[in-house]
Amino acid sequence: MTFRGSPGRRHARLRLGLAAAAVAGVLACSVAAPATAATPEKINACGWNKGSSGEHAFYEHCATNTNVWIQVTRWARGKYHRCVGPGRTVLDYDATGAWYDSNYHGGLCSHPGDTGP
Repeated sequence: MTFRGSPGRRHARLRLGLAAAAVAGVLACSVAAPATAATPEKINACGWNKGSSGEHAFYEHCATNTNVWIQVTRWARGKYHRCVGPGRTVLDYDATGAWYDSNYHGGLCSHPGDTGP
């Protein structure tokens, strides 16, 4: 790429282009979410959630069209895999973590609730 003009002008054009890209990114991310997104089910983060106020830990699978294998860790009982569908899956009382495991049977599964070693 060849720039014409003085080095000062080249840097000014580059800074202006970067600033425009940054503003476009901010505007794209600041679009207001629909009112239905404020329901409690949508407030939780995707993935592992430790629960609160006596609530069991859960895994929030945010995709709407797949079932996936997650690996669940439990205090003093070890790890296991579980097939989860879209939405919230309540985990064991002693669950200490859970994450999507793309290496276990390719990451996708057919029957939510199935478990594996």
